[in-house]
Amino acid sequence: MIASLALALTLQGQPQIATEAPGIVAALTQETVEIREDFDGAELVLYGATRGLTIQDEIVVVLRGPGRDLRVMQKRRSFGIWVNASPLEFDDVPSYYAIATSLPLETIAGPAELERSGIGLQAMLEANATAMEPSWLLSASTLTAETPVIEQPAAAPDGADVPPLIRRDAVADYLAAIARAGRRDNVFAEAQRGVEILDGGLFRATIALPPLTPVGNYVAEVYLFRDGRPIASRSASLRVEKAGIERFFYEFAHDLPTIYGLFCVLMAMLAGYLANLAFNRR
Repeated sequence: MIASLALALTLQGQPQIATEAPGIVAALTQETVEIREDFDGAELVLYGATRGLTIQDEIVVVLRGPGRDLRVMQKRRSFGIWVNASPLEFDDVPSYYAIATSLPLETIAGPAELERSGIGLQAMLEANATAMEPSWLLSASTLTAETPVIEQPAAAPDGADVPPLIRRDAVADYLAAIARAGRRDNVFAEAQRGVEILDGGLFRATIALPPLTPVGNYVAEVYLFRDGRPIASRSASLRVEKAGIERFFYEFAHDLPTIYGLFCVLMAMLAGYLANLAFNRR
């Protein structure tokens, strides 16, 4: 990747043919981010070069974290207390999603094109919800009596039951809740004009990783847009992993959860015993 980028940078100084096919090369300044006990966030720099860049072209950078399954519920007041109700399950939602653009995203492409390409927080969430079942059909096992649904469709020709159809606006409330939680923890972020296009078709993008950055494999995707459509793309990989004492306890908790639980209980009992001794001496 670095060698390809160096070659592209060398070619920037050579005259380009007007009909040259568009292309893009990109790489991250670091391919591994280590989370230690003093980790308070990090700043990633993605840099690259384009071929056949015109003045109308724009660049979009998307960094996606590892997927996770989410169970989202509504809070309802029942008999004077707040309870969780109407659960819906979403599969493979990115645990981290950041986007940086050379111009505001809505001026680069229209909503339909962004949704088709899966670019943008809203498009990403809706694409994930659509992938759960075609035409917003959700498994009856995820529904409760309080889940807003349209009437049960007619049975299939073979006699099989057809699951209820959830209204799109009802699912939108769940997607909005996922987006709010992600923005609150800084794991969902959008940086308008976060991509700087330099002379000669070079560009640079800066993306911030928060203190609560999830571990796992990340993918950075770079898109070159022209006339509202992506005409070239490139991807780069990133690994976020625990290191030092953080890695020891992380692997301990995941590889030996029972022993880790007992260890935590013993440590809590020891801390209580030592605190009791200290107060009795006073």
